[in-house]
Amino acid sequence: MTRRLLLLRHAEAASAPAGDFSEQADLARPLTAAGRTAAIRCGDWLRAHALSPDLILCSPARRTRETLEGLQPFLHTPSLFPTRFCDAIYEAPVEALLAQIRLTPAQARTVLLVGHNPGISALASLLDNQAAVLDQGFATGSLAVFHMWGSDTENDASSWQACDHQSLTLDTFSRP
Repeated sequence: MTRRLLLLRHAEAASAPAGDFSEQADLARPLTAAGRTAAIRCGDWLRAHALSPDLILCSPARRTRETLEGLQPFLHTPSLFPTRFCDAIYEAPVEALLAQIRLTPAQARTVLLVGHNPGISALASLLDNQAAVLDQGFATGSLAVFHMWGSDTENDASSWQACDHQSLTLDTFSRP
């Protein structure tokens, strides 16, 4: 079974209260009604494509948690591992996102990372800089599905520790 990395940018969120530029206000931003609908569409899309993560890595922000809540009822099977709410994913640069992915246990074949821009977009572009579809931008609720080279062979020696631009290729980019 192929190793897959799913990168999901949170769905549309409400703005922070006027004049409050604190991290706490940003972390507390909920999804809008349109964002909740988009999260459900993402879950439906994952089910239609038989993609159910073994491990979920999620920013602790309210908007990422609510995005995850919207799609979870559509996942085929429960995750092998508990969802990891990682502070390191919030407002993270590419290197921090890669570090979280590289900590993934070998038993996890499909990993879902729910995060934020600009990190998610930059990571997707780094992993497959030949994918012109990624040049359109990574709008809220966008989902990129990557597969790891060699992970579907009988002698699979692939590892999440080797996750980089040479090991992953974009399969699908969608805005469900």
